Amino acid sequence: MNNTFELKKGKLVFEEDKIVITDDAKTQRRYRLFSSVFMVLLGIYSLLKYMNAGDVHSLRFGLIFGLAGLLSFVFEFLKSDQSEIPLKEVKSMKVKRSLFKEFFVIKLTNNKTRTVVGIYNAERLEEYIKTNSFPS
Repeated sequence: MNNTFELKKGKLVFEEDKIVITDDAKTQRRYRLFSSVFMVLLGIYSLLKYMNAGDVHSLRFGLIFGLAGLLSFVFEFLKSDQSEIPLKEVKSMKVKRSLFKEFFVIKLTNNKTRTVVGIYNAERLEEYIKTNSFPS
């Protein structure tokens, strides 16, 4: 039951009792957290600018950027960046396609999701999941 799938930046390995993922998920998560905090700070700055100058455009810009940054910051904590996932923690696994890209989404029992991007052979991965009766 040891099967390896190549990713653009790493690999995905199914072992007997766990899934091992080597990719740059931790770096991407840090980047997303940093950019969402930056958006919140930019929104606050714009709202302060509105309070001083009374410019309505600053109010709209600040509200949009502040709320978007806050939402992305909160939703980031619903994702996981684990590199080793035991199979007993997996609720479901699916290959999804969106905008000509393929994602491998693993839903965990703690209500988090682990998304793997850049799969080279998504069809083979789908067949592997179906034939080995993983939860879907």
